[in-house]
Amino acid sequence: MASKTSLPSASILILRLLTLAFLTASLAIITADKLTVVDDGDDPPQRLTFKDVHAYRYLLAVAVIGCAYTLLLQLPLAAAAVARRSKRLATSAGGDDDVVLLLALADVAFAMMLVAGAAAGLGFTHDVKRYFDRVVFAGDGGGWPEVDRRLHRDIDRFFDMAYASAGLMLAAAACTAVVVVISVYSLVVKCDQCHDDEA
Repeated sequence: MASKTSLPSASILILRLLTLAFLTASLAIITADKLTVVDDGDDPPQRLTFKDVHAYRYLLAVAVIGCAYTLLLQLPLAAAAVARRSKRLATSAGGDDDVVLLLALADVAFAMMLVAGAAAGLGFTHDVKRYFDRVVFAGDGGGWPEVDRRLHRDIDRFFDMAYASAGLMLAAAACTAVVVVISVYSLVVKCDQCHDDEA
């Protein structure tokens, strides 16, 4: 059973691993998201990928930056804190409260970046999917009846994959927010203990 001093560090390590897993899955899904539209005429097939949508490119960039940040900076610090059975995240980085505060602030900025990436993906996907459903694929005679069901299914799949990618990024942002809460709480508890010891 984990001691009270290693519980925050172990929780942070688990949350960092979850963040990395969510971001890696988000990255894999958005890069695999492709749509090929075959016209009945003599035109060559049109291929749509994340590269054709700026919001999805931003989503991909945030996922890459997030994976690098988590894998190269935060995950090693969290693993070192667990290995040292330290109560605070940054003990392996010198044990200074200022370092803990700096890492917590970096996590806040990181969480905001993740939320912005997820919001870009979710917002664009929602608007475009709603347009396709209401205008292009409307079944009440307001749409284009010559559009076949296969194309509708393929377009829905394309946007559903983008939804999944953005949703996973939002889950990574939630994990990072919980890390911030745990880090700040541990710092506040330590400061309270220091003030009690002085009194």
